[in-house]
Amino acid sequence: MEYVGILLDSSVYRGIPHARTGQESLVLYELAAAAYDLIPCYMRLEDIHLPSGTCRAYIHSENTYKLNTIKLPYTIHNRAMYFTTASHHKMAGLIQQGILIYNLRNRYKKVQIHRLLSRNSELVPHLPETEPATKHSLARMMAKYSDLIIKPSNGSIGSGVMRLTQRSALWQLSFHPKPGKWRQIRFKQGRLPAFLPARLTRKEHLIQQRIPLATYEDRPFDLRVTVQRGITGEWGVTGMFAKLAASKDAFITNVARGGSAMAVDRIFSSAFPHVAADKLQSRIHHLALTAAHQLSVELPHIADLGIDLGITAAGELYLIECNGRDQRYGFRKAGMPEEWAQSYREPMAYARYLLDQKPFAASLNNLKLIT
Repeated sequence: MEYVGILLDSSVYRGIPHARTGQESLVLYELAAAAYDLIPCYMRLEDIHLPSGTCRAYIHSENTYKLNTIKLPYTIHNRAMYFTTASHHKMAGLIQQGILIYNLRNRYKKVQIHRLLSRNSELVPHLPETEPATKHSLARMMAKYSDLIIKPSNGSIGSGVMRLTQRSALWQLSFHPKPGKWRQIRFKQGRLPAFLPARLTRKEHLIQQRIPLATYEDRPFDLRVTVQRGITGEWGVTGMFAKLAASKDAFITNVARGGSAMAVDRIFSSAFPHVAADKLQSRIHHLALTAAHQLSVELPHIADLGIDLGITAAGELYLIECNGRDQRYGFRKAGMPEEWAQSYREPMAYARYLLDQKPFAASLNNLKLIT
């Protein structure tokens, strides 16, 4: 048995002794790890001591979690987000010591991801036009499209997303000023609401052609496809579910923003009655895997992606976003417990794959507690 590190955000880590870890299921990590002769140890970056090559970590033992000091695991699965220079230096120090951290970075700017994907000619037809949002690019995109999405380049779970729609001679900007509230502002071409250019200057945003999504029971939906590396080291599709907007007029499908998650079987048969479901799923899998392969060429150490695909009523597929820290609970919300568990198994399988590539045999001494 060997340790595999699970690097967590402080908010999740602090809840471990009280069994309150939000959407992260430690039980599923432990079941998955055991299948590959691994023991997960849960840590934060600040708990790692580089000079001694040790860390403080929670380990499940005797029906509880105990804090121990252990030798640094050879492989670490990163589920935390770090933005400071000091954090990046510490991660670099771990790599210099020979520690394999997969998902080393799991937050990338959306415009950067779009540019990386656009280097693959096969993916270009599936990419909605996307630009960094400035006053000038906004004017260009408004002259070209009648329906646009504006969102933070570093945002997540639908936070800060706005929609810009042309309605006859007027434009309408729809946005969330506060949780649970929507606001619409109408204006003439060339007369943007005063707060919008200021917001785009204050925080980096992108502007994107909005894809007319297919609907289920009048609610627009897109797809979350979980793509992960596993025991062979190769990419595979773990599963997918549909994210439905809260209403026919809503344009955000995120579960955290009032959307709902559903298994795709019933949705596909309703939305695409004349399309063979297996052929549609095959196209979806191929596109998601092609995107994952393209990103892994450019971004080292990624092993876990949540890819958002837009699909039109005609069955056309578009790559909307690629998320480096997939929120796996969508499978649970969609009533897909096997896929939810599998989304934890694959990262542990990949840890076993990495350990098996070591040029030396694993030692039982790796399990020895230092204190």
